[in-house]
Amino acid sequence: MDLHPVRALGPEAWNELNDWLLREGDRFTSVHILVDSTTHELVLPRFMAEIEGLADAHILEIEPGEASKELALVEQLALGLRDEGADRGALLIALGGGVVCDLAGLLATLYMRGIELVLVPTSLLAMVDAAWGGKNGVDSEGSKNLLGTWRPEAPVFGDVRALETLPDREWRQGWAELVKQAWIAGGSLWTEVSGGPRTHASFWVRDAAEVKLQVVAADPFERGTRRALLNMGHTVGHAVESMEVALGLDYGHGDCVALGLSVESRILDALGQPGSAERSALRDRIAADFELGALRNLDFAAVWAAMQHDKKKRAGELRIVWSPEPGAPEIMLGIDEATFTTAWIADAAH
Repeated sequence: MDLHPVRALGPEAWNELNDWLLREGDRFTSVHILVDSTTHELVLPRFMAEIEGLADAHILEIEPGEASKELALVEQLALGLRDEGADRGALLIALGGGVVCDLAGLLATLYMRGIELVLVPTSLLAMVDAAWGGKNGVDSEGSKNLLGTWRPEAPVFGDVRALETLPDREWRQGWAELVKQAWIAGGSLWTEVSGGPRTHASFWVRDAAEVKLQVVAADPFERGTRRALLNMGHTVGHAVESMEVALGLDYGHGDCVALGLSVESRILDALGQPGSAERSALRDRIAADFELGALRNLDFAAVWAAMQHDKKKRAGELRIVWSPEPGAPEIMLGIDEATFTTAWIADAAH
């Protein structure tokens, strides 16, 4: 599979998008840009000034946050495209973070059975994770990404200058995914990320994105365990996130994944997997960068119940996929409620 055959990540990425539009732009009958209200204010003016040929582009705006990932909003956006005159020759540009990329991917797949899509990630989360691999989706009744499709051919242009606009909260959301991908890579990337300051994250963006691309290329449609490795921390994290959104707590995807990494690492400890010292270092990295007190106070029985919607569950067995040590091959482990409860309580005590 040719995964994102056109892609650029770095300070010149928008220049490369300009060049791409000059080559390809004549075949699009209209251009539509999906943003959230924050990106609209902080990034869109600069984007419109630097990218040629967008004077007549139509802007679609959503509210930021996971709560926007719902099918009803995709339908509203589709009607917005229709009202703006978008036909099968339209181009949809996703300018934003992970939620914008997820929604745009699904919208571009469904609208008139498919229009062209370009992803322009502007958050750390999107640059290291959400924009890559082709997945998109929306949530439904507490189940994360229950409805979604694949668009692995979409061009991606991530300009790291956009990270200058991010508040600390948004840095954290991407940092959790970057730490996870450094763990998967192992070697020098893990050494640098585990010991370096979070403020240096932009220096590791390209390497972290490359980790994801390599994993996805080996298992593009998640038929085996390799791509599922990118879900490290997400079995617990997605369950916590679904509860966090419902309770109105002020956390984000990366915060929930960070807690998931911490708890799931203790599941491996409880199951006697090798690498306990390295997993302790992972938890130290998370503890230094995330304040997760309110999430750790969630009812663990309710978290376990929410975990039952995880997509890796097979024949009634809940499973996690992990590299037990940095850079190690992945393993799949079945977990039961008693093991999870032990891990959750141990994590909450630290």
